[in-house]
Amino acid sequence: MNSLYLKEIRTKVEALEREIHLQRSILEAIPEPFFVFGENGDFLKVNPKGMNLLGYPPEELQQRVFMDVVPLEDFSRIREAFEEMRQGREVRFRARTISRLGERIPVEVFGVHKKDAFFVMLRDLRERIEIEEEFERRKKEFTEKIRERDLYARELQVIRDLYKEKLNEIEAMREEALRLSYTDDLTGIYNHRFFVEQLTLEVERQKRYPTPLSLLMIDIDYFKNYNDTNGHLAGDQVLKAISILIQRGVRQTDIVARYGGEEFSAILINAGREKASEIAERVRRNVADTRFPNDSAQPNKHLTVSVGVATFSSSISSLTDLIREADHALYRAKKRGRNRIEG
Repeated sequence: MNSLYLKEIRTKVEALEREIHLQRSILEAIPEPFFVFGENGDFLKVNPKGMNLLGYPPEELQQRVFMDVVPLEDFSRIREAFEEMRQGREVRFRARTISRLGERIPVEVFGVHKKDAFFVMLRDLRERIEIEEEFERRKKEFTEKIRERDLYARELQVIRDLYKEKLNEIEAMREEALRLSYTDDLTGIYNHRFFVEQLTLEVERQKRYPTPLSLLMIDIDYFKNYNDTNGHLAGDQVLKAISILIQRGVRQTDIVARYGGEEFSAILINAGREKASEIAERVRRNVADTRFPNDSAQPNKHLTVSVGVATFSSSISSLTDLIREADHALYRAKKRGRNRIEG
C-alpha cells in the first residue's frame, strides 16, 4: 500500500515536471519578449527574450509590477489597455519600457486576458524605428534634392529664357543695324550701297535665268533752286515726299533707292522696255500732279522729275553698262526740257 502510494505521488510529480518543462520550452520558443502578469500587473512568468529586453534577472522582476518598467507618460495608456483586456478585448498599441539601465525602449504591445492572467508580448521597435527614421531622413533628402533639382530647373529655364530674350534682342539689333546700313537716313528708303549690291545680284541672276530687267534713274528738276529759295529743311521734306511718290508709282517687287543728293533709282525686276516706260511715266505723273509748298517759284512753275530708262540687253550686258545707259537717258531728259522720260 505504501509502495503504491509513493508510486502514484512519483507519477504526479513526474507529470508536473513534464508540464513545467513543457511550459519552459514553450516560453523559450517564443521569438519575442513574452510576459505573464497577474491581476495587479505583477510578473508571473518571463521568457528569456523578455529578460534580455528589460535587463532584469528573474528574481528582481518577481519583486516588480509592469508599471515599474514603463515611463510615467505611458501610465494612462497602459491602464486603459489592461482594462480593455479585462473586458475580453485584445489590445495592440505602441508604448515604451524602461530597462534596468534606464534606456527607454520603444515597443509594440500585444495583449490578452485569460484565466485571471494577462498574456503580453512585446516587439522591440528600435531597429524598425531606426529604419523608419532612416527612411524619413532619406525621403527628406530625396525631397530636398527634388526641390533643389526643380529650383535648378526653374533657374535654368529663367536663364534660358533670358538668353533667348537676349539672343532675340541681339538678332533684332543685328537686323536693325543691317537695315540701317542699307537705309537712307533722310528718306527711309534703300541707300546707294544697297542699290549697288541688289543690282549686282539681279544682273547676275539675269545672266543665269534670262528675264527682263530694267533700271530707272530719277532726278528732281531744279532741286538746287528749290533748296536755295526755301531752305534745306523744306528741301529735305521734298526729298521725303518724292521718295514716297516714286514708291507708289512702282510695283511691290521693284526696289527704290536714293542714289545720291536729289537723284533716285528704281530696279524693275521682270520689266522690259515697254513696262519700264509705263512705270517711269507713272512716277513722273505722280510727282507732276502733286503740289509742294512754294513750288510756283520753280523755273517750270512746279516741282517735277526727269527719268532715264535702261533695259538689260545684248548691248547693255553689265551693271556698269546698265547704270551708264540709264544716266545717259536721264541726261537727255534734262537736256530736252525736263519733266520727261528718255530711254
